[in-house]
Amino acid sequence: MTKPKSITTLMTALFCGVVLLQALAASETKKAFVTDSGSLNPITIGLIGDSTVASTYGWGPGFADRIRKEGTVHNFAKNGATLHSLSKSLDSLLKKKPDYVLIQFGHNDMKRYGTEDYSDKLQNYVERIRKAGAQPVILSSVARRSMDSDGKIVHHAIKGRRLSEFGEAAGALAREMGVPFVDLLHLSVEQHNRVGPEVVSTYNFVKEDRTHFSPAGEKVVADLVLKELGTRIPELAPYILQEPTGPRVRNPLDQKFVKILFDDAVSGEWESVFSDACTGDWTENWFLDGEVGTVTNDVDGMTLTAGPEFKNDAHHMVLWTQDSFEGDVKIEYDYTRLDGQRSANILYIQATGSGKGPCAKDITKWNKLRRVPAMKTYYNKMNLYHISYATSPNSYIRGRRYMPNTARGLKGTELKPDYENIKGLFKKGVPHKITVIKKDRDLYMKVENAEQTQYFHMSNPKLPIITEGRIGLRHMFTRSARYKNLRISTN
Repeated sequence: MTKPKSITTLMTALFCGVVLLQALAASETKKAFVTDSGSLNPITIGLIGDSTVASTYGWGPGFADRIRKEGTVHNFAKNGATLHSLSKSLDSLLKKKPDYVLIQFGHNDMKRYGTEDYSDKLQNYVERIRKAGAQPVILSSVARRSMDSDGKIVHHAIKGRRLSEFGEAAGALAREMGVPFVDLLHLSVEQHNRVGPEVVSTYNFVKEDRTHFSPAGEKVVADLVLKELGTRIPELAPYILQEPTGPRVRNPLDQKFVKILFDDAVSGEWESVFSDACTGDWTENWFLDGEVGTVTNDVDGMTLTAGPEFKNDAHHMVLWTQDSFEGDVKIEYDYTRLDGQRSANILYIQATGSGKGPCAKDITKWNKLRRVPAMKTYYNKMNLYHISYATSPNSYIRGRRYMPNTARGLKGTELKPDYENIKGLFKKGVPHKITVIKKDRDLYMKVENAEQTQYFHMSNPKLPIITEGRIGLRHMFTRSARYKNLRISTN
């Protein structure tokens, strides 16, 4: 009996020793940020997550504004990001040698995989952060601000999954791995329900965007994160300011700001699914609406020439991809204007039929009804996004989301903001590279020529989303242009 007792005593001593060492290490960690004189040592905090954290319209900038000068914040969150898509960015963040890394994902993950995959990927992040010598902190996703008739937050299902399920999975993993947990979903729901719909509406980035933040929303959510963080990790409390360093102002038309939006949108994993140099037979990849307009190919590209009669609907034309595309899409092509007319070019994005009467979802089933490709046939009979551009004398960029089966025509289809009186783009004979991205509820556009590059962003905060369909090139009557190297990618 003596031997087992000795073993038990030894194991007990070893266990107590381990606990003591852990306690001492924790104590040293808390003291490490404060010098002998009581001043603060420098620390680095990393943020990684989706657009609700990112520097575009997330709470991350508001968080950084509340950290004292001794603290550096690196925000690696990206629009449209998932744990999967941002895995390499985590490696880049860890090269900054952060002391803490805050992890908040869920909004986009729930569109792509279930909670089991989510937990596995989240665990991988935690393990890598710890291996790098940093302290991971898990956050559940901030709430989407959808409210019911009683003015209370409701979690709508996307592909049969709810954000609350991912919040529960994040909390469960945090407890299992002994990681500090900020239940931002619960905190934001509680705050939104308390202040009510009228106040909550002021948190929207634009009027009906219930996911991203205005400066007011950014501040409120950053306050929730910081207050809870200071409680969960007391040694961080001295680094948190009571008020931000200054007001945050955003101009949705500012090119620097819109470039940030575009760069975030274009990042991630894109797979090329359609490619046409536009120098071969166009009928292999496209079909045409209209009997007057013409399409020709040569070594310089594909030339679309609408009919010459102004205000004659029969002289419009639309060239459609034979393929249909699902999910987020990126469209790239070289464009050269060949006319000096004032009508518009239009890019149609993910078009499907209304499904009412003969207008089947598959638009190839009723293209005979579009022999005269009048505009009203499209906005009354199709679901799609529309970007019009290259008008004269001063061009504009305008987005729309067609709403068929309604009595309003084009009324209420506008996507904001409008970009008017654009200088220097789309001059006759000048080659341009155009890149358009449709990502979730947003459209992003980059237009560049040899002299300049301009960026545009339009949002669809309230109308139904569009997830699949064909790509179309519309020339209004009198318009002519050449296209080359057209590529479509999906995400």
